[in-house]
Amino acid sequence: MTTKQPSHATPPAGPPSGPTWLHGIWHLFGLLLWDLVFRVLNRVTVIGREHIPPRGATNVLICANHISALDPFLIGSVAMPRFSPVWWRAPAKEELFAHPIMRALLDSWGAFPVRRGQRDFASMERMMRLLDTSVIVIFPEGRWSKTGELLPGRPGVGRIIHTAKPTVIPVAMVGTDHIVPRDSTLPRLGRRATIVFGPPMKLESFYDQPDTLELSQQIADEVMKAIGDLYRTIR
Repeated sequence: MTTKQPSHATPPAGPPSGPTWLHGIWHLFGLLLWDLVFRVLNRVTVIGREHIPPRGATNVLICANHISALDPFLIGSVAMPRFSPVWWRAPAKEELFAHPIMRALLDSWGAFPVRRGQRDFASMERMMRLLDTSVIVIFPEGRWSKTGELLPGRPGVGRIIHTAKPTVIPVAMVGTDHIVPRDSTLPRLGRRATIVFGPPMKLESFYDQPDTLELSQQIADEVMKAIGDLYRTIR
């Protein structure tokens, strides 16, 4: 039996499924603004740059801890190539897509809706399809940690990994909750944050096992363990 191999260093076959040049300009504008927030107005330390997916890589799942609304923007600011030939995507709660303007804005950045607090099989299937041509940033905990301590991973993440067999990059962050605290909408100034990218995970031992809820949870636990190992090095 053959298994699907991750394409961590393989660019997509062609540009039709990727962002247009207009998207590229729009993304560049946004990334420059986030660079201003993270690198000029605050101080962000980046560790493990060698593990950031190379330009044009697809079937990559970046799995990170979640402590602030800023988390996906920090990952994008640090890791997303300018004028990327492939989409960098992230799930967002479906309530944000209710307003047409917000929906258009989220769509322009490659975000897609998910339902919180339940196993959203439609969204999981969509992520599996999108991984073929994308890098996806996901938070296995499924919600913010109010204390900063890591929460258990959701089994849905394990199922996505078991089915799509992506290159999984663990990421840990500290300090983003100090730049924009939960009770604030505006970024603070002069705060410090750290983000660390770990090496691609070796999860092949799970792939030949039957697709069960228990196995999905085991994979999610393994991912959270890798994030936790990185987290302890920077906290």
